[in-house]
Amino acid sequence: MDEIIKINDHEVAVKEYSGQRVVTFKDIDMVHERPDGTARKRFNDNKKHFVEGEDYFVRKTDEAKTELNIIAPNGLVLMTESGYLMLVKSFTDDLAWEVQRKLVKSYFKAADTFENMSTELKAVIVVDQRVTKIEKRVDHLENDIPLYGSEADELSRKVKKRGVEVLGGKTSNAYSDRKLRSEVYTDIYNQIKREFGLYDSNGRFTTYKALKRRYINDAHMVIENYIPPKYLAEKISDANAQIQIGEKSA
Repeated sequence: MDEIIKINDHEVAVKEYSGQRVVTFKDIDMVHERPDGTARKRFNDNKKHFVEGEDYFVRKTDEAKTELNIIAPNGLVLMTESGYLMLVKSFTDDLAWEVQRKLVKSYFKAADTFENMSTELKAVIVVDQRVTKIEKRVDHLENDIPLYGSEADELSRKVKKRGVEVLGGKTSNAYSDRKLRSEVYTDIYNQIKREFGLYDSNGRFTTYKALKRRYINDAHMVIENYIPPKYLAEKISDANAQIQIGEKSA
C-alpha cells in the first residue's frame, strides 16, 4: 500500500524517483488549492530556469505506469524539492506559505531524516549547501519572471496617478476628456515598453505585465519622470485653456 502524507486535509501519495521524493503538477495544484493546470503553466512559462535531472524528471507514459503506477497519456513531469520551491515561489498567499512549510518538512525532508540518520554531520553539511543553492536559484528566478498580479496593479496605479498629474488634476478639462486621458495613459505605458524592450516577435508592443521583476523599481522611476511629448503637451494645454476662457466669459 502506498504511503500517504496528509498536507492541509489533502492526502498526497509518496512518490520517489532517482533516490529522492518527487511530486507531480497535480499534487501541487491539489495541496495549494489552485485550479488544475496552474503548476504546469508556471513550469512551462519558466522552463528555461529549471534543470532537468536536478529540478525535475520526465517519464514517458509507460515508465510512469511501470515505475509509479500513474496513468499519464502525455508523459509525466516529476518535480524535486528544489523544483517545487522554485515553481511555487510566486504563490505568496498565506495558504501557500503554510503548505510550502508543511510539504517540505513532512514530505521532502522526511526521507532525508531516515536515510542520513547514521551520518548526521554529513547530512547537515549537505542540506545546508543544498538550501543555499536553492535559495540563490530561487532568488534569480524570482527576479527574472514577469510581474506578479499585485505588482502589476501597483504599476498601473502609478501610471494613472502620473497621468492625472500631467493632465492637470481630476478637475481639469484635459482630465475630463476621456480620449485625451486615454492617450496620456497609453503613452506612459508605451514609454515603459520602450525603455525595457517589451516587444513581441513582430516588433509590436506587448503588455506592460511582461516586465521582469528585476526592473520594477526602474519602471517606477520612468513613470515618475514621465514628460508628455510635444503633441500631447499641446493638446493638454489647449484643453485646459478652454476652461480659462469659459471662466472669463462666465
